[in-house]
Amino acid sequence: MGQEPAGNDGLDRPRREAVDGVAAALATVGNWMFSPATRRKIMASSGLELSLGDYTLLAQVSLHAPVRLSALAELMEVDKSTLSPPAKRLEARGFIERRPDPADARAQLVSVTRAGRLAISQLWKARAAAVAALLADWEAAEVEQLAASLGALSEAIKKG
Repeated sequence: MGQEPAGNDGLDRPRREAVDGVAAALATVGNWMFSPATRRKIMASSGLELSLGDYTLLAQVSLHAPVRLSALAELMEVDKSTLSPPAKRLEARGFIERRPDPADARAQLVSVTRAGRLAISQLWKARAAAVAALLADWEAAEVEQLAASLGALSEAIKKG
């Protein structure tokens, strides 16, 4: 009984099944993480009153700043016009600021302010608490192994 022959993807059956399982699990995790219900729960837990659009834009600006709204719209696969209202609300609350783009004075770059960074910190703490609730029955070693494995996956994604 040797190894099973590799499929068209070059993987033997056990590895292919494991990879399929990882892909399916990641889809479930992604759907949970980005569902409106989960985002509402995170926002409520954070104590911040943000719409889902404001929450999403603040998170994206924090990841990509300084950035043009047009570039974020492209990344988020939405029309730039949909980002203008939440950007105005976040700016009015002092969470983001606009500055001229040094590469093109006609354009503006959006960045997160100190208040915005504090809001993001509150959101990420609430997000961590939501994940902790899901893992409450897990052994510490299992959580540590999951963290290490997901960290490695994250690095592989970044290397892309």
